[in-house]
Amino acid sequence: MSSSAVSVTPQAVSAGSTEARLAQLADALSYAILAAGAATMALAVYVAVLGHSKLPFWDEWMQIDFAVNEGPGHTLDWLWRQFNQHRVVVPKLFLLADLRWFRATQTSLIVSNLCLQLLHLTVLGWSLRVLGGWRGALWRTALGLVAFCLFSPSQWPNFVGGFTGLCNILPPVFASFSVLGLLLYWRNSREGGLRSSGWKYLLLCIAAALGATFSLSNGNLVWPLLVLAALLLRLRLAPIAAIVAVAAAGIGAFFYNYTVYITPSSLSSSAELIGLAKYIAVYFGSSWVTANIRTAEVLGIMGFLVLAVIAWHMPSYFKAAPAISVQFGALLLFALATGIVTAPGRIVFGLDQAFSGRYQSFALLFWCCLGVLLLGQLTFRGACGRFFLLSQVAVLGIMLFAASKTEALLLKVRWHGLNVNLAAVALEVGAPDNSQLAWAHSHASYPRSFVSFLRDHGLSVFTDPEPYLLGQPLNAEFRQTSLEDCAGEVESAVALTSAWPRSLRITGWAWDTRDREAPRAIIVTTEGIISGLGVAGDRRPRKLVSGQDAGDFTGFTAYVHDVSRSNTLDLYAASRKDAKAVCHIATINPESMAIR
Repeated sequence: MSSSAVSVTPQAVSAGSTEARLAQLADALSYAILAAGAATMALAVYVAVLGHSKLPFWDEWMQIDFAVNEGPGHTLDWLWRQFNQHRVVVPKLFLLADLRWFRATQTSLIVSNLCLQLLHLTVLGWSLRVLGGWRGALWRTALGLVAFCLFSPSQWPNFVGGFTGLCNILPPVFASFSVLGLLLYWRNSREGGLRSSGWKYLLLCIAAALGATFSLSNGNLVWPLLVLAALLLRLRLAPIAAIVAVAAAGIGAFFYNYTVYITPSSLSSSAELIGLAKYIAVYFGSSWVTANIRTAEVLGIMGFLVLAVIAWHMPSYFKAAPAISVQFGALLLFALATGIVTAPGRIVFGLDQAFSGRYQSFALLFWCCLGVLLLGQLTFRGACGRFFLLSQVAVLGIMLFAASKTEALLLKVRWHGLNVNLAAVALEVGAPDNSQLAWAHSHASYPRSFVSFLRDHGLSVFTDPEPYLLGQPLNAEFRQTSLEDCAGEVESAVALTSAWPRSLRITGWAWDTRDREAPRAIIVTTEGIISGLGVAGDRRPRKLVSGQDAGDFTGFTAYVHDVSRSNTLDLYAASRKDAKAVCHIATINPESMAIR
């Protein structure tokens, strides 16, 4: 044997086998995290379906108002018009598209939000792989974490509210594209001087920043972050000057004839500063709790401490991984700055307001970037063994903890969707239930004023066949099945006395024993003529019906307009699987409100 031969000690063999086992475990955990991210995406789609309603929700009525009171001749003025503290030109374009091509059903808006999040996930995953060079377990872990944060159902208002979601999802997407364009321009200039094709990346950077500016007011924060990133990347003066020039023009246009609707807190005392700090902590900490202010504060502060550690090591990490540092560092600062600038104007509503689900698109982006940068720094410092495994376990633990909150969250989503759809039924029937119509808009008379227009043009909920059943003979529209095919009862029939003619709000439960599920809708007739409609799916105690477990959501509410005391009302359950089948479940005598 040569004297230069290397002897292999048992300790070296043991160390090698240990590293191999750690690598295998890291691979397994990375696939688990990636699968959890994919499951979160599927859950987001389910949330969108569960809470969806074709009826506009609060701010979404602006598209109907535009169609009724302004029209195409005022499109540019309407697009540019200030909305609260914002200029939402881009989200309004989506509203116009939904009105023009999708009959104002809100469905295209919700699908757009999910697609935008998928696009954002693709951009960040591509950046990690191509610009950052991440591979294997590290890339899968990061991608699963990003998917989890972008699609977490804690931001459910952004998945069930089309316009709300657009306003909160578009700015981060535009911010990512803007920073990506800057990084591609930087890489292009490093690879062989500035080629002519490099300017298209700078154009992408600037155009995306403009898109963020005119999606929500916090989009203006993208510009200083771009300038900071350009300086860190040591770009030449020309691209920096171009960004600054367009930024000045864009921000100047944004604030031209700008009106301040919410006066920020003066922050003139230490108590106000402490309150502001608490609001910011709750804003970010509320990603992991739903109502406990103290816990949210603690979690928010913990996040800021982790951020301080990451920032401390960022200079050395930037030298090793400038693209990832800029991409995720800029997004983290964008999310953090959004929470900071939101706080002064919202703290007057109390700390509970910081739990609003629509803010989670920014709070979760903060945690996402924090996690990715932490993973990157651990890898850079050679902590790919046990420390990397611990970080994977922590990520998976957070995902499992979030999953444990899913049931309660889905109940909120279901309750929201049920009540908005019930408000739609009240509008369709003409029942003056103002408390229910508050789910559509804060002023009940506002959506009620558009009913004729919606019906005449077949928009929103009037794209469904149910509203046009009113006044039609039941037997002309449906086929009655056997009484054994369903079960149910009426629990209450309450007269709505706020207007005349008399209307009823009827509640109860129903179960389709043939389809083994709650009915699709409730049909009410007066002497064989369809006079009322209802929505099923409200929560009720579990029942055993004909040997079947009827589950938790058999409750229904129905409305009948213009009810005489001499009329007898019959209630039918409409089958989900057979569009023409109904089954009789109860009869009401309005005169005595007796159920028989």
